[in-house]
Amino acid sequence: MRSLIKTSVVATLALAFAAGGAFAAQSHETHMPSSDRVENGDYYQGLYPNDGAMSAPVPIIATEASAAVVERPRLAGILHALRAADRRMDAERSQGKLSGVAFNRLRREEASIRAGAMQVAARHHGMLPYRSYTDLQRDVRRLDWNIARAT
Repeated sequence: MRSLIKTSVVATLALAFAAGGAFAAQSHETHMPSSDRVENGDYYQGLYPNDGAMSAPVPIIATEASAAVVERPRLAGILHALRAADRRMDAERSQGKLSGVAFNRLRREEASIRAGAMQVAARHHGMLPYRSYTDLQRDVRRLDWNIARAT
């Protein structure tokens, strides 16, 4: 699986660089300045025809960062809750509050919820529909309750 992902990433980058290079080479053709033009003292005058004649003004970069609130996607929220439950299980196990059998049962439950979330997200192009999201939230709450009950 990782090999397929690495191969596709490398292929995508290679194609992007090749297309970008071809686009850049296509848009700027070098022309030598003609001797009949009036020189205005600009060193780069005439290298690129119409250079700057139709270009849009450069936008001003704001120095203050806007305080826009960005909501996490539903899948990221579920995965974050599962990681928190996983850390809690590890902590309870290291303190001796969680038996090996209960620890393994909770790990399987956590893995099942994670696999279900990933399957639903794969069917819906990385998104979780509202109904599936609420079902997964309920499963995560039940997992948290089971962790508390087992300790």
